[in-house]
Amino acid sequence: MEVKRLNRRILVALVAALMLAACGAVRQEDRSDVAKGMRQSPSAGTVGAANDDGVSRKALSLNDRMRLSYLFQEASKMKLQEHHSEALDLLRHCYAIAPDAPEVLYELALYELYFRHDSLAIDLLEQATQLDPRNTFYKEALATYYLNRVQTEKALPYLEAIAELRPTRSDVLAQLTRIYTNLERQEDAIRALDRIELLEGKMPSVSYQKFALYKRMGKEEKGFEELESLSREYPHDMTYRLAIADQLLEADREAEALKIYDEVRAAEPDNAALHLSMLQYYRHTGADSLFAVVRDSLLFAPKSEAEVRVALMRDLIAQEVKADSLGRKRIVATFDSLDARFGDDLDILQLRAAYLATYDKQNDSDFVAVMDRVIELEPSNTQAVFYLIQYYGEHRQFQQLEDLCRRAVLTHPEELVCHFYLGIALYQQDKKTEAMKAFENGIVQKTDESRPAMVADLYSTLGDLYYEAGREREAFEAYDSCLVYQDDNVGCLNNYAYYLSLLGRDLDKAEEMSYRTIRLEPNNKTYLDTYAWILFMKERYVEAAHYIDRVCPPDSTDEALLAMEGVSGVVLEHAGDIAACNGNTEQAIRFWTLAQQAGGDGLTATLPKKIRMKKYVKD
Repeated sequence: MEVKRLNRRILVALVAALMLAACGAVRQEDRSDVAKGMRQSPSAGTVGAANDDGVSRKALSLNDRMRLSYLFQEASKMKLQEHHSEALDLLRHCYAIAPDAPEVLYELALYELYFRHDSLAIDLLEQATQLDPRNTFYKEALATYYLNRVQTEKALPYLEAIAELRPTRSDVLAQLTRIYTNLERQEDAIRALDRIELLEGKMPSVSYQKFALYKRMGKEEKGFEELESLSREYPHDMTYRLAIADQLLEADREAEALKIYDEVRAAEPDNAALHLSMLQYYRHTGADSLFAVVRDSLLFAPKSEAEVRVALMRDLIAQEVKADSLGRKRIVATFDSLDARFGDDLDILQLRAAYLATYDKQNDSDFVAVMDRVIELEPSNTQAVFYLIQYYGEHRQFQQLEDLCRRAVLTHPEELVCHFYLGIALYQQDKKTEAMKAFENGIVQKTDESRPAMVADLYSTLGDLYYEAGREREAFEAYDSCLVYQDDNVGCLNNYAYYLSLLGRDLDKAEEMSYRTIRLEPNNKTYLDTYAWILFMKERYVEAAHYIDRVCPPDSTDEALLAMEGVSGVVLEHAGDIAACNGNTEQAIRFWTLAQQAGGDGLTATLPKKIRMKKYVKD
């Protein structure tokens, strides 16, 4: 494919491809290989000569070697300067001179990956690897390609080769461990972990992985030996002694577990993790009364960490919520007791709010009260603000929503959703001028980091308010801005199109926008009505009838039409106008009469005249 010019976006994609191919940043020990791959003249030998790895390479004349070196360096410069079309052309010239130069094959492969010519790219990478088998950079590119496509077994030999060529690459060994584990090759995984330990010393994460692997192999004692070894490595850290005891408890070896718990208690009687482990011991052995005593002592002890209280309350909720109503009463009573002692504990308050939202949805007032306290204690807690915004909006509590959002726009001016819902709350209370100002203030706060859909909604709603206020030019400018941020914002497309049709302006543009809405939401009666009305305005009456019949089916009863969601008095009047212009006078009178019964804003002043004269009359 001949490439004349590639724009700036290509660089981003190529850099991404390079990073994928390189499997992350190059480690220190690989830089010599990378330099070799990028700078060395690819064919410095004589005819029939072999490189250091015994792979035969075509010899080049001195002139060709000089041309190749110059062109490759120029290609590298062009790539760095983002002139990718020129870089690609130069690389193709390099390939014509030396089709067995691995560095050229590799660079071409990156471009082919961008063009989605995967099979060609992989072929080029494999050729580069065969020609320079000690270059781990090329192998990583192939391994990463296959891993990203979940072709693990194809990636495996390349990773194993890298691990042999670069035995200090613990990151590659870690990747091999994950693959071996997934392939149920536990012994290979353990060997890889052993190599990591030789490089980096004894580490808890490695020991825990080895324990799990031995357990899967049915070699539990070997696993415990690993944990014991870890504990000896860190003799003053009781965490690892407790880990051994917890695993013994899980294996139903209670006596051995208790012995270690007693050892830890003797060394660190206030160890919080020990208390949590003992709770599990009491539960495991059926000592329910001891469990309850220890749990409550930890819950209400002033020195307990917040994380411990939260963990214990989560456990209490999980146990009691399954019980009868008394269980839920115990949960509430415990929260009340905690609140009396630790009323400013945000973690407990948020857990209580989550409990109410999940298991006690009937107590809305309690939920709101808790969330209000969270915001009072931590005004920067946007999650709590958003919870309450959603709650007040769903329950149409617009005064409370207004009060919340007025505080929120002061503490979180960058959160456009707070401005948006402030505007909604004000509009719903018929404070339209203030609502308009709220949306305008929100738009002022937008940045490059703002969510485009939120900015679009601000512009779209502001456009609706401008139009309602008779500021048509500003309304259409706001709609245009909305569509810049989100070109498929159906609410904006529909209203923009409908208002243009009411003014009899730009009907082709209105039709195009309206048609997009019914493509996006083909069953939306409001959008179908808009499209039918625009076709009517363009005197395409038969087409208009096709769409309005989907909104107001002529064979429906009067009662059904009046009860249909999305069928207003205005829609019924539209249906009557379209029927009249298609020569169906009886149907037109029926729809007009129903429109008059339905009432509402937007009905024309000529509606009674249409009914009386039994024909369509323009406004």
